[in-house]
Amino acid sequence: MKEMNHHSSNSFFVGAYAAAPSLTNWNPAMEATFLTRVLGLEGVAGLEVPFNGTLHKDDEPWFLNHLPNDAEYVVTTIPGTVARLHIDPAFGLASTSTAGRKAAVAFAGEALDAAHRLSAHTGGSAVRVLELHAAPLADGDLASVAALTDSLVEISDWDWQGVQIVLEHCDAFNSGRSPAKGFMTLEAEAEAVNRANERTGRSIGLVVNWGRSVIEQRAAGAAVEHIRFLRDAGLLGGFVLSGCADVDTRFGPAWADVHVPPSPPETKGNFAGPGVLEAASLMTPASIRECLEAAGTDPGTGFRGIKVAAPPHSTVDERVAVIAQTLAIARQPG
Repeated sequence: MKEMNHHSSNSFFVGAYAAAPSLTNWNPAMEATFLTRVLGLEGVAGLEVPFNGTLHKDDEPWFLNHLPNDAEYVVTTIPGTVARLHIDPAFGLASTSTAGRKAAVAFAGEALDAAHRLSAHTGGSAVRVLELHAAPLADGDLASVAALTDSLVEISDWDWQGVQIVLEHCDAFNSGRSPAKGFMTLEAEAEAVNRANERTGRSIGLVVNWGRSVIEQRAAGAAVEHIRFLRDAGLLGGFVLSGCADVDTRFGPAWADVHVPPSPPETKGNFAGPGVLEAASLMTPASIRECLEAAGTDPGTGFRGIKVAAPPHSTVDERVAVIAQTLAIARQPG
């Protein structure tokens, strides 16, 4: 396997699980082929790994044993956060319910332990970032800046062992429509992060997810606005290119958080393959370029990520192709 360029602004952590064969069928041989090919793509720094109590929904030991020692990782708690919210709507780091907040802090601790486990398995400090989220639904007084601040202060006291902890912004609650996640506003999250950082001396950052910001505002320019806001505030901890659409597509309903791939470039080039990109996607090559330019190349602005889904019933070739073609768009010089 090629040597990975982990820290370049032109390399990306890939949320490969959103396009993985195991989404529909656990086939270890197929999954191994998929992972190997994704990690071998030019411009891949490593993987964004989902945590929901374990680091792989089917077989964590198998997964760990199929990872290269030279990759790096981002661990995201969004799958586990959403799953726990289905059981307990008061669950969350921003919850005004004492029990709900304590449960979320405990879950964050499990995720950090898993991140350390992944690093130890690969023989070093492989996990760069742990992404947390400001659940629960921010409806009325269910969530507060004070509660989120208290949670982040508590988490700041732990031994991070080199892992950078960040808060990934999801679409904010809007009483006028059904949310995808419906957590706190970016401004409220930034206030909590600033308060926690001032109290602890830590440097927790915030991460923008392209699709979730656009779903929140129903505007394609929302993600770049959020990136600029956080960069100006000195809080940008990274961003993830994950699309959405304002119409129903083969990936899901309009405005759903289903990781819609970008629209293809006007000049097709190498994009005429199996048709894995999505013409209706609001995440265009131009909007991707705008976000990259807004974030800049300063390593202090965190990681760059890509998380796209594959069309239903895709082959392994198509699943790899949707990631490869998205990477190619993101890595094209401006």
